[in-house]
Amino acid sequence: MGDFAGGAMGSRRLVILDPSWSSRVGHHGDLNDALLTALSGAGWRPEVWADAALPASPGVRPVLRDCGYEDPRHWADVAGTLHLARRLEAQLQEASAGEAVAAWVVHTGLPFQLLGLARWLQRQPAALVAVSLMFAPGETLEGPAADAQATAQCRLALMGLAQACRAAGHRPWIGVPSMQQRTLLAPLLAAAGLPAGDVHPAVVGAGGARLGPEGVAAAAASVLLHWGDLKRGKGRQEALAVVAALLEQGVPADLDALGWLFHLNSHEALPAAERALLERARQEITGFRLLEGPMPRAEMLDRLAACPLALLAYDPGTYAQRSSGMLWTWASARLAMGQAAAAVGYGEGWLAAEALALGVSWVCLPAGERTPSGGEWLGLLRQSLNAVSASPGFTAYGRAVLGHSFAGHLVSTVLASNS
Repeated sequence: MGDFAGGAMGSRRLVILDPSWSSRVGHHGDLNDALLTALSGAGWRPEVWADAALPASPGVRPVLRDCGYEDPRHWADVAGTLHLARRLEAQLQEASAGEAVAAWVVHTGLPFQLLGLARWLQRQPAALVAVSLMFAPGETLEGPAADAQATAQCRLALMGLAQACRAAGHRPWIGVPSMQQRTLLAPLLAAAGLPAGDVHPAVVGAGGARLGPEGVAAAAASVLLHWGDLKRGKGRQEALAVVAALLEQGVPADLDALGWLFHLNSHEALPAAERALLERARQEITGFRLLEGPMPRAEMLDRLAACPLALLAYDPGTYAQRSSGMLWTWASARLAMGQAAAAVGYGEGWLAAEALALGVSWVCLPAGERTPSGGEWLGLLRQSLNAVSASPGFTAYGRAVLGHSFAGHLVSTVLASNS
């Protein structure tokens, strides 16, 4: 593979390890693109080691296989964790021929991936090892939060990483994406003897770059109903219920100045009944926009920046301790434009707490056995209009998390101090 554009042969080799990056759907691509650009510009020679399903491109080596999100059943037991860790270790050995790696960067790493890396690192030359712990200790992706067995595997992985760093002289840096995650991970990091988590900027978002007024002006002011893929728990059914309520009841007078934005980008096919509902909305609701497929990042941020209100009805059980790239991206776009933001969602879980900590107004319904109706969600969106106008704006924490680039932070704070 040739060098990434901007990297010189004499620069230091850096590997971004991302075994879960297997497609351009989702946030992995945006994050890795930003990291490649920032690291190359800072004099490093970066490359991403990704899943073999991803097409090769400058700076990206699709060399890993079946070490990503494929089989969550194994994440919460010792045998499964060791099995997947050994698989990744063997593939790292295959991929590592050639010169030594001066720095390793891991983001969105699962416990078995961290343990597989640790097993490999204990036999490698001393390097910087920068790990952003995006997931809570008890994460299983498909099950409830705070799973005790998953937490045990996270503890095992962090202890293995710490032991490998001590044995081989690696310099570890640990980052976390929020105060909430730092609180959850603090006792595990302390027990492993690793540094306390550095709360860093959001891994996705505008990164403090002020958006061009022309692009924002061209994007109609709208209510953000849905953005991205069709994963379970991301509020698609609630958004569709709002669409149905708009068709049945009409657009409320106090919201008729806003459009409605529904974006889809997924490998899964949209069910026929949902497709029919959205097509009907596109024809009958003034200002309803149904967008599909990948979108250039600049256009995405412009469209999100034009949304003062967002429906973020993520499942509070699935997302009880899970970060949301959509909350960060939308909120950072609003911050970059210098405008307040108000969201509607459930009253429990990580999103509700994080939104308020960032300075995003949050109007909520409690989660319970009864599924809220589309009319109820629509009523909360109407309430959010007042929340936007009365908002004091983003907090100091919000500006720190949303107003800076994670890639820039990694270069200036972590790599520069460890070079």
